[in-house]
Amino acid sequence: MITALASIFGALTGLVPAILQFFTLKAQNAHAIELRRLDIEAAKIGGAIQIDVANAQSDIKQQEHIYNFANGSSGVRWIDALAILVRPYITLVIFHMWALIEIALFVAAVNGGLRLDEIVPIIWDETNKAMLASIIGFWFGSRMGQRGMAATLAVSR
Repeated sequence: MITALASIFGALTGLVPAILQFFTLKAQNAHAIELRRLDIEAAKIGGAIQIDVANAQSDIKQQEHIYNFANGSSGVRWIDALAILVRPYITLVIFHMWALIEIALFVAAVNGGLRLDEIVPIIWDETNKAMLASIIGFWFGSRMGQRGMAATLAVSR
């Protein structure tokens, strides 16, 4: 009986290293899978960053192309002056036309008997906010961005 127990115990003792090796291998495989998953996720993020960088470079090239018209002189002063004034003039005309329409809407709403708290949401809606933000962003946004970038670069040096 002791011999039988000893042989069973000996057989089980021989399995212990195999069982330990199995659990060790399982843990190593789980670790390797997790590392590979993190590598794949990092590659995705890296690809997204490369796409963002490419989009930013594309935006920069587009801005350079848009403003390229003002880089060279034609040699004729009045043509150069006209070329410089076209965009501000169009902006002023559109802005004044918008202001006149808004004033006309306000007068019509007041004459129609609406209260101020009823008029404001009609006149100052999301479209008007977006248009005004676009104009201000176009004329002043790039300057603010350049100043902010210059300040950031000065601080980081």
